[in-house]
Amino acid sequence: MKPLHVCAAVMFLSLASATVGGQDKTYKIIVNPSNPMVSITRENVSRIFLKKTTKFPNGLNASPVDLPANSGTRESFSKDVLGKTAASVEAYWQQLIFSGRDVPPPQKKEGGVLDFVRSNDNGIGYVSASTDTTGVKVVTVTQF
Repeated sequence: MKPLHVCAAVMFLSLASATVGGQDKTYKIIVNPSNPMVSITRENVSRIFLKKTTKFPNGLNASPVDLPANSGTRESFSKDVLGKTAASVEAYWQQLIFSGRDVPPPQKKEGGVLDFVRSNDNGIGYVSASTDTTGVKVVTVTQF
């Protein structure tokens, strides 16, 4: 009976860590301080960055900004949130550009991402976990 308790405890801890998985990432999701949002689901972040929606869950407009395609932070963000490599995301945008349907979010270096989000009430971006995020709000990413 004891091994069963150990298995149950391991499963519980695995599930619990999955719900806070966004907390130990190599990036932070940031928004303008005027945005009242404190958390956002991974699905909502993905939909905003792939421009499948133009609004935050709270109904405010969302203006995403990306890091350059060759950024290690972008690769981590793309795999974790978008479920694709950065190269796959670039291919996705090339198809949309070619078909005339949409253009990707602007790409800026980390300082530019911070400036964009600070100066844009609708801004949402991501920066490396070690970046000083003074002047922007870091939001928690949840599974659900």
